[in-house]
Amino acid sequence: MTITENFWQNLLLGVAAGAAFLLFSAVAFAADVPRLDVAGACRAAGGPDLGIKFDTDRCLKSENEARSQLAAQWTSFPAADRSLCTQTATMGGTASYVELITCLELKREVAKTPADRNLQSRPSSLPSKR
Repeated sequence: MTITENFWQNLLLGVAAGAAFLLFSAVAFAADVPRLDVAGACRAAGGPDLGIKFDTDRCLKSENEARSQLAAQWTSFPAADRSLCTQTATMGGTASYVELITCLELKREVAKTPADRNLQSRPSSLPSKR
């Protein structure tokens, strides 16, 4: 084997190793619950402009409990649902683990529902067609 062939072989091995590292890093990152700034949302919800008393500490406690619950279940949710629900839970400049886990749980329950359940979409107060 010549020096040139050895160089190209080592270069290809290095590129392959780098690509594998990036792939495994992305997978490991996707397996972690995202870090959300829930403190800002809890403070904003507790602002004096709302005219209601809101307990910021209780909000933070609820958000932290939801994050702990998410950490235990995160990898059990499909990656597509995790991505969509993370986007939904961070819309509008606020972020919420409670919204994130609610979205994921709803997506999971909807996925379990049989496609044809003979559900009707008309209001019950309307007469049926015969």
